[in-house]
Amino acid sequence: MTEPNPSLYEMLLQNFDGELDLHRVNEQDQHTLSVLDNLQRILNCRAGALSHLPDYGLPDMGTVLQGLPATAHTLMKTMTNTLLKYEPRLAELAIELLPQVLPGHLECALDVQLKGGRRVSFGTTVGPEGKVLVRHLTRQNYFSTPEMDHPRGGR
Repeated sequence: MTEPNPSLYEMLLQNFDGELDLHRVNEQDQHTLSVLDNLQRILNCRAGALSHLPDYGLPDMGTVLQGLPATAHTLMKTMTNTLLKYEPRLAELAIELLPQVLPGHLECALDVQLKGGRRVSFGTTVGPEGKVLVRHLTRQNYFSTPEMDHPRGGR
């Protein structure tokens, strides 16, 4: 089992996405932020953009977003398969489609179990231009009790 450290990429840069210095974040949160940053990198890459990894990333989001709501479940399955394949620190991943708040935006909750056993919840917003924003929901007080075994109140 690997230690819950940030990725080599973040250790070399000494910061996370958004120029947040590595040393300003405690070790447990470093691991979570590292996973969050990698999920966002994967989800913002388009499948086929890397010739040596043709399935890395998501399909053309313009086509997916135009086909909503019919394409939402296909996108969630693609997201699950891609993230489990390319983020090695994930043990389990469940994606839940959330109610649409803004027209042209797709909102999802990602309930993640890391390989060390820790559960984390992320929110994703897919904007109309196809850009994906990933947020750490527990840190934004999205859940009333972040210490619950499962953030949605049980399975």
